[in-house]
Amino acid sequence: MTPPSDVRLSVGLRLLLHSGSVLVGLFTFVYARLVCTFICGLPTPVLARTVAILTVLHISLRELLLQRVPLSGKSASPARRAWLLSVLSWGVTGLAASLLHKAQYPAFPLFSHVKFAMGYGLLGGALLGQVEYLLFERALPPAPSVSRAEQLRERLGRRLIEGYVIFTTVPAAVLLLTLLRFIWELHGESHYVVEAAMMSLGFTGIALGAAVAYGRSVRRDTERLLEAVRRVGSGDFQPGASTSRPDELFLVAEGINEMAGGLQLRERIREAFGRFVSPQVASEFIEKYARHGKTAVMGGERKDVVVLFSDLRDFTHLSESLAPEVLIEVLNGYFQEMVGAIQQHGGMVDKFIGDAVLAVFGLTEGEANPARAAVAAGLEMQRRLEAYNARLAERGIQLRSGVGIHAGEAVAGYLGSTDRMEFTVIGHTVNVASRIEGQAREPRPPLLFSEEVARRFGDAFGVKDVGSVPLKGVAHEVRLLTVTGEGGSIQAA
Repeated sequence: MTPPSDVRLSVGLRLLLHSGSVLVGLFTFVYARLVCTFICGLPTPVLARTVAILTVLHISLRELLLQRVPLSGKSASPARRAWLLSVLSWGVTGLAASLLHKAQYPAFPLFSHVKFAMGYGLLGGALLGQVEYLLFERALPPAPSVSRAEQLRERLGRRLIEGYVIFTTVPAAVLLLTLLRFIWELHGESHYVVEAAMMSLGFTGIALGAAVAYGRSVRRDTERLLEAVRRVGSGDFQPGASTSRPDELFLVAEGINEMAGGLQLRERIREAFGRFVSPQVASEFIEKYARHGKTAVMGGERKDVVVLFSDLRDFTHLSESLAPEVLIEVLNGYFQEMVGAIQQHGGMVDKFIGDAVLAVFGLTEGEANPARAAVAAGLEMQRRLEAYNARLAERGIQLRSGVGIHAGEAVAGYLGSTDRMEFTVIGHTVNVASRIEGQAREPRPPLLFSEEVARRFGDAFGVKDVGSVPLKGVAHEVRLLTVTGEGGSIQAA
């Protein structure tokens, strides 16, 4: 037979559980044979047969429950459901043993029959059952859940209290039952029972109170740790995890704080790294290599991209006329505007080459129309340059730039050596974009792009034919176009 759920108990675990049944049977036999005043008078084979029948009954009953009752459910984990079924089998076996013995030997005192219920119920179901619980937890998978709230349906504090109650009350109950037998069967003094009962109730009550307080303390600490983990998961890298005691949970809290510090450092590295290279490249490098401790691999892969080149005109004359500190300040302000325009339209700044900017569109998946985004970025760069020049006018500085755009296949990857590398795009498409940018000077418009770019963005912009020109390193003439407005058709020069 197989259980109706997908959770199964191994043969080894079943044999280990059955050994516990045999152990309780042996204890019951020895105890009844050596201690019990009435049962010890029975012939040894008769007592052995009774215990053997009870052992087989318990093993069969537990096997039936564990095979027939599903262990997976929404109310508890498979381990807890298996433990509850095992406790039920112990209790039923103890009750059946007492009733069977009462039917066989009606002349025996009540406590002679109760001993069987005590052996199987308290020793087996209560004390040995806690060991079985641990075995079930180690062997069975945790309950699947769809939310974090469901994962906490079994609390650590409650589990501690359950075990504390069992290990505290069971010995006290056995002591009281033994004293009651001493009074009722052996006619002892009743004040012994009263004294033992008061001591049991007092000590047990205090122990249970301490168990409840300790369980709540553990629960508070675990909830703090869980809250700290949630905060880290939501991006808060200063969770401040702490516990009320310097124990293992304290080490877990310290580990959470150290983990959060490491994540915060990684984010700072990513942010700083992203200031020297493209944020997309920084994120990709960290995820692909840094996080997993891999060595960066040189080389790249073919990508269909749109390349934008932008360059300042008369930069040499500008650098001669300005002090180095002023030149750096002006260039930084210019790059700030150009990078903002490129990133605004989803482009990736590949590199700065002196006063030139190389940007790529279409490297990442999900971009709707990289050609349209590149042309829109070029227009935005021209608008931002005009506004920047208005701010520079009082210093007598006027910047002019050209933008060239081309689309096609390029190789994107890491170039250099293992000691010094950079991410870049290379290929014929990049060279053509650079050559087109060189043509974007008077009398031509400051924004030029190839016919391939115009074909890709469709009718998103009105375009004007500037003419076909020969480009260095290109076998045939390239038709250049510029933008006349939003939407429209190609106009002749």
